[in-house]
Amino acid sequence: MKPFVIGISGASGSGKSTLTDALVPLFEKDGRKTAVFGADRYFRKELPRMISPTDGKEYPDWNHPDSFDAAAMLADLEKARDGGEYGAVIFEGVTVFCHPALRDFADVKIWVDASIETRIARRIARNVVSKGQTVEFIADYYLRCARCRERQYSVPSRVYADFTVGNDYGTTIDAAAVYDKIKALTEKNRE
Repeated sequence: MKPFVIGISGASGSGKSTLTDALVPLFEKDGRKTAVFGADRYFRKELPRMISPTDGKEYPDWNHPDSFDAAAMLADLEKARDGGEYGAVIFEGVTVFCHPALRDFADVKIWVDASIETRIARRIARNVVSKGQTVEFIADYYLRCARCRERQYSVPSRVYADFTVGNDYGTTIDAAAVYDKIKALTEKNRE
């Protein structure tokens, strides 16, 4: 059985991981052991730098397509797809669709969409707990840097998606419907 390869992107806090987590049990229920790769685990030690258009200061840039090692991610994805162990391979990240090799690797590409208010609220809740950041730092970085890069890179890359999943509330994703659409598109794309 040839593995399904699914690429998931969306702006920061849109729910890429939430959708991935909801899809894994559905793939596995169908007998497809699933490998998951997040771009965050490929962040470079030396991040690109950006000059914020809002204050002219320099910041580390986690939202530039070069902030993670796309070639290393692709190599790991190829091993997972070709190794015979997995029936599904899912990769996700804010700028994964900015890389043609990653886009081309996916059988199906999904964009996860949520309003800016929902995304900033999620970003604050996540980063306070997981990174120990203050609300002020999170909001400031988002407004000075991340929002600019989303508009420049992430959001324009949504044109490469096969379909969009709305995720303003986080619990409203119909993962079974998304899964059915993935299966149908994968079969169509492989014809």
